[in-house]
Amino acid sequence: MSVDPVPPFRKKSLLARTARNLTRWLSIGYFSSLKRRIWVLEQTLDTLLSSPTYVPDAAAGFNGQAGRKRIFESLARELQFDCMVETGTFVGNTAGWMHHVSRLPVYSSEINPRFHLLARKRLASFHDIHLELGTSVDFLAKLAESPLKEKFVFFYLDAHWYKDLPLASELRIISDCWRRFVVMVDDFEVPPDERYGFDDYGFGHSLTVRTFRPLFERLSLAMYFPTLPFELETGARSGCVVLVRKDSEEARVLDKLDGLRRC
Repeated sequence: MSVDPVPPFRKKSLLARTARNLTRWLSIGYFSSLKRRIWVLEQTLDTLLSSPTYVPDAAAGFNGQAGRKRIFESLARELQFDCMVETGTFVGNTAGWMHHVSRLPVYSSEINPRFHLLARKRLASFHDIHLELGTSVDFLAKLAESPLKEKFVFFYLDAHWYKDLPLASELRIISDCWRRFVVMVDDFEVPPDERYGFDDYGFGHSLTVRTFRPLFERLSLAMYFPTLPFELETGARSGCVVLVRKDSEEARVLDKLDGLRRC
């Protein structure tokens, strides 16, 4: 009696397919991704309803932090920047605020298409704010091949919301390609004030001095932290660090600013 060969692929039963799909749906990665997409949609909708066009507001930009804004205003006043560069546009509030305060051109990139389109809509009337869609590393590499390479630039780095943490690559490009710059990194720890918020994505991926000091040393960057106590800050109360080349003119200016202390 002949026996039919077993086919190489069997059609799975409805029960097997359902079990497979449930396993996938119940995975941590799936729900993390779903949670992220819902958050993006909520942020987009809330912004469209509450602020469809950017208007300068004390509660918007730089996480709504009055102390952070004062640091930026001091830097813009004491140092004659040529332009501002931001990684991580989000909905455009910080790009709008930097332009509002400095009256200088602002260049900003955003990796999320919805946030990029939303920022373009909200900032459409500001012709000196230039927005691009893409990764922060590609964006900075592109600027490094443009005339902006010769400019004195304030960099605001805030493109670390996803699994990728591009800060090291961003800083290498800036340090290698620009002669004069000041960098502010959002969501960085503020030692010794542990109450300030900072991003922590696991071992080797936290925005802390312990993680990034070796890189700062290799790039010869001096660190400056806010002097404002946590309880006197407003908004999100997220930490930050300001970086400049050691022994530079910028470092000598920052050494005299009341709102920052060198570490």
